[in-house]
Amino acid sequence: MKPSLARFFLIAFLAALTLIASAGLVLYRSTTDAQRHSRERAPDYAPQLLAGQIAEFTRQWIRATKAVAQAPLALRILKSTDAAERRELMATLASLQPDLGEIQLITGEQAKGQTLILSNLGAQQKHLIEISRAASDPASNLGAALRAETLSLTLSEPVRDTEGGIAGYVLVERNLAEVRTLFAATPLIDGYAELQQVNGVSDTLLKRGNEQLKFSGTSLAITLEATPWRLVMWRKPAATGLSADLRRSYLWVGGVLIVLLALCVWLAYRLGNRMLQDDLTVFTKLFSDVTHERLRKRYPIELRELQNGYQVMYQLAKMMVNKHQRVVNSAGIDHLSQVSNRRSFEAKQHEVFARVNEGWAHSLLILDIDDFKHVNDTFGHDAGDQLIVQFGKLLKDHLRSSDFVARLGGDEFCVIFPNTPLKKAEELAERLRANMPSRLELQPNVLHHLSWSGGLSEYSRQDQSENAALARADQALLDAKRAGRSRTEVKAA
Repeated sequence: MKPSLARFFLIAFLAALTLIASAGLVLYRSTTDAQRHSRERAPDYAPQLLAGQIAEFTRQWIRATKAVAQAPLALRILKSTDAAERRELMATLASLQPDLGEIQLITGEQAKGQTLILSNLGAQQKHLIEISRAASDPASNLGAALRAETLSLTLSEPVRDTEGGIAGYVLVERNLAEVRTLFAATPLIDGYAELQQVNGVSDTLLKRGNEQLKFSGTSLAITLEATPWRLVMWRKPAATGLSADLRRSYLWVGGVLIVLLALCVWLAYRLGNRMLQDDLTVFTKLFSDVTHERLRKRYPIELRELQNGYQVMYQLAKMMVNKHQRVVNSAGIDHLSQVSNRRSFEAKQHEVFARVNEGWAHSLLILDIDDFKHVNDTFGHDAGDQLIVQFGKLLKDHLRSSDFVARLGGDEFCVIFPNTPLKKAEELAERLRANMPSRLELQPNVLHHLSWSGGLSEYSRQDQSENAALARADQALLDAKRAGRSRTEVKAA
């Protein structure tokens, strides 16, 4: 099976289609794997799960604080006046809830500021006492006793005596290390989260993720039960249109790419095929011109890939035409006299005779070298050949460029005067005779007296054949020889 341009383009199209399909499959699988991985690590219930865990931590701390306040040791510590006993009892009380954090006990008198202990308290402890007083109000709830600091939470609980009165307060400063660890461990792929304090001013305590989603994503706010905090999460906007369905998106995009690729390959094939056909037509013209023995200066080739081949073929064609022209020219030239031969004369006479009916006058002169046989017999054929050569050159030198000179054979020459009436041709013949040299040196020390006889006639519309004028001129030549040679006789139509 022979190769074809269409098959090459089809193979190229299939190869490109395979590459596109492979790249699309790899990209589709990587994208779907990433989405699947994202869904596995960041489920929709992740914010609620995180909020529930943080709230559960807080409830555990509150229950532990209540358990400390309700322990008999707390009331005993508040009523004890022995400092050593108080320290021993505080150590025992702290061992009951070792994970709760730093525990302080403040008496009701200290909370009311009736002792000097109040003046020795720090600013944070004074704030804790204010919270404790608010917590002693039966109308208040425990949530009002909660206070969020940057990374800590302060809890307070009243200590009651046997009669139900408030003997003092338990104050707990709880570090938020567990909340920080839990917040940092929550998966937030394509998301952003903040833990905010909402007691009057929304301060951000913790944050992580892509903060740009805070301005472009969709938010979800969850208030944490029994805490002054809320958890706010921002997610990437939900995909819409083709991006929501990756499989359909890839099918659409892949289909469009395949159609565009097929269209490009088809257009490239059509354009390349047209240019190739045009260049083949140019090559056909080149071959046709060579067969007709002619060549143009330029042949337009469109494809650059064919330029080198065209240049080689053009040079070969040029050499062939020139060689053929030289052969043709040499075939029409007499090898000895270097004027036209009998074949060229017949072709020229045919051309001239065809133009007689157009109204132009054409004349014909036949010349014969006098005593040519005597030269051959006396000095040899080399001298005779030399006489032919020099006589042909003299004819070309002393006739007009438009005149046609030919050697018919032996020492007989013929001159056609195109577009020249018989009277004018007679003048040209006499001028030629006058301009010819009287002597020629054929060989060293061999001189020949040059003379020639001529017969002159003209082509006529009444001639039945194109050789009629030649026959009349030949008859006139015979008359010139009979009349004594070295003269020109005229024989009109």
